[in-house]
Amino acid sequence: MSVKTNALGLVVLVALFTGCSKSTDDASASDTGGSVIASAQAQQATEQLSAHSDYTFTTEQKDASEYTRKLNEAVYGELDFDDKTAQENVERGFIAPLLNNGDIEGVYPATKLNFMQGKKAPPEVNPSLWRHAQLVNRGGLFKVIDRVYQVRGQALVNLTIIEGDTGIILYDVEYTPATLVKSIELYQQERGKKPLKGVIISHSHADHFGGFNGIIDAGLATKEDFTSGKIPLIAPEGFVEESVSENVMGGNIMARRAGYQYGNVLPAGPKGKITAALGAAVADGQSGLPIPNKTISKDGEKVTIDGVEFEFYVTPHAEAPSEMVFYIPQWKAMSMAEELNHLQHNIYTLRGAKIRDASLWASYLAEAVARWGDEVEVNFGPHTWPVWGNENVVRYLKAQRDLYQSIYNTALRYANYGYRPDDIAEYAALPDSVFKQWYNRPYYGHTKNNLKSTYVRNFGWFNGNPTELAKYPDAERGKRYVKAIGGEERVLALALESFKAGDYRFTVDILNNVVAYNGKNTNVNLLMADAFEQLGYQEENTLYRNLYLSGASELRAGGNIPNKLGTASPEVLGALPPSLMLTYLSMLVDQKKAEGAGNFTINLKLKGEGDYALDMNNGVLTSVADHQTKNADVTLEIAKLDLLAAMSGKAKLKDLLSADKASITGNQEVLSKLTSVMGSKMRNDMNLVLPLQDANKIQ
Repeated sequence: MSVKTNALGLVVLVALFTGCSKSTDDASASDTGGSVIASAQAQQATEQLSAHSDYTFTTEQKDASEYTRKLNEAVYGELDFDDKTAQENVERGFIAPLLNNGDIEGVYPATKLNFMQGKKAPPEVNPSLWRHAQLVNRGGLFKVIDRVYQVRGQALVNLTIIEGDTGIILYDVEYTPATLVKSIELYQQERGKKPLKGVIISHSHADHFGGFNGIIDAGLATKEDFTSGKIPLIAPEGFVEESVSENVMGGNIMARRAGYQYGNVLPAGPKGKITAALGAAVADGQSGLPIPNKTISKDGEKVTIDGVEFEFYVTPHAEAPSEMVFYIPQWKAMSMAEELNHLQHNIYTLRGAKIRDASLWASYLAEAVARWGDEVEVNFGPHTWPVWGNENVVRYLKAQRDLYQSIYNTALRYANYGYRPDDIAEYAALPDSVFKQWYNRPYYGHTKNNLKSTYVRNFGWFNGNPTELAKYPDAERGKRYVKAIGGEERVLALALESFKAGDYRFTVDILNNVVAYNGKNTNVNLLMADAFEQLGYQEENTLYRNLYLSGASELRAGGNIPNKLGTASPEVLGALPPSLMLTYLSMLVDQKKAEGAGNFTINLKLKGEGDYALDMNNGVLTSVADHQTKNADVTLEIAKLDLLAAMSGKAKLKDLLSADKASITGNQEVLSKLTSVMGSKMRNDMNLVLPLQDANKIQ
């Protein structure tokens, strides 16, 4: 037998034979052998790194590698780039460019987001994603049909203006007031100023309603116009509850992940942010929350606003927990809200949210075909661009219906054969007739992510293998893998071999074992950043691209990337129903501190919003509505926002008492106990790749 050995191999052979001997000093021999092996491993790692001396560890962005270039060039042969239908539809009805080219300093850099117009994709961008960015980033005022106009490209969401008999109806109002004001000004410049007759919000995601205060800022209405019901503000049933639930309960981490997902931490350019896929980008800034004065709860409910009849169809728990679409019979015009887009959407969004039901989503699209398919002539939505002509609209609806049903069927079918979620995502055979259509491409929702998510929605995270139950957390698992491999330098050497072979997925996988517990190994961080970068360059999916490139930025900067996004604005907090606000406060409690503080009860009287019984027991805070505890330790009467301010440390209870904003009977020390256990000081700049910073940890 021929044996090829190296230094490490010889040591291993020696160690094996030593282990079989009858030495009376086995422990000492074992220690000596382990030390020799570790020394040889370190030597081999040094030799392997020396063999790659042509690689330079730097913080600079890199060009596309030869592997990435070839993969991206191959895309031209996989899809029909000669089909120019989408390009024609994007330009149809163009009236005027965005004001100041869409640029709003510190809020929205539209010019920088249109650098790709009229150019061929560079090697650092997947050509399919480049094509989509050219389409969806295109901005301006457009005519959809007579009396329906859209401002596109000024925000992630299109502002749709529907002209009634005497005024206008606004449909979805962008994410921040600053962009909405500019969109309104552009419309008014071209179409004249008209009174506001109504506002329709399609669903409970902040990019569709967060800019609401821009209506006030633009002088179209006052807050009293909506609180009084003078101007109808229409949203689907459950809108407020679902909006605040998503944007408050998990808002801090969602906003952080959204900043990476949408590329808000990246500069625009071929090596950075290209598009947000649903629109050009998410604007920086705080979102607000409108409170509807009319909700749609009945399927098929008809509402006439300023002479325009809307037929509503409620579609909850598909793209959003609370959503509705509508049809305007007199114009044969349909808006499927965010249920229908020129891309594959998320079944699970990487910013974090409840997993969606792909089959239910497909059923809503099928129902739309059945209801309006015989007569509809145009579909317009809050994202991407319209489709005209009955045959084209129906084909579009059916293609997207088939997309989501295929994802559901594939995940469930393969699972029932015994495939695990990662295997389903990697190896499932899918029909080209569905997945190669331009408006089903994975620009926003990734097919692999959607298949895995559908598995998890139906079966949970566990795949049946008990190994999953025994897994250590990332940091502890990483330490053990690194030790088994032979130390961090050995891991780095192996990762560098994979990187130079173009296997960037394994490169980041093996390096993550180090990064999970040690964020200070500079060379590990820089190589991982370079691998993330190549993965991002190859991606057709904009969210994966942005997350890879944002992760690379974090690694190169050493963490602490600033975060400008926020969802828990004063308007959002002020709109919290009392029961949800108390659930939020309960979530903020440091339960170990509360356990030490002891048990107590509080009768809470929220001014104008009812009575609640609070019970701190075993470190867990619970509440019951419309109830007061007999012999409670203390009774507190206070307004909701003042309570939030006191619990978050933004106001002192004694100051609220002095200002007659609160009153107390009973043991006031109990309230001091409550405020002392509130863990409300959450930072929003947490690392997502490197270990969590000490300043961000629960103290």
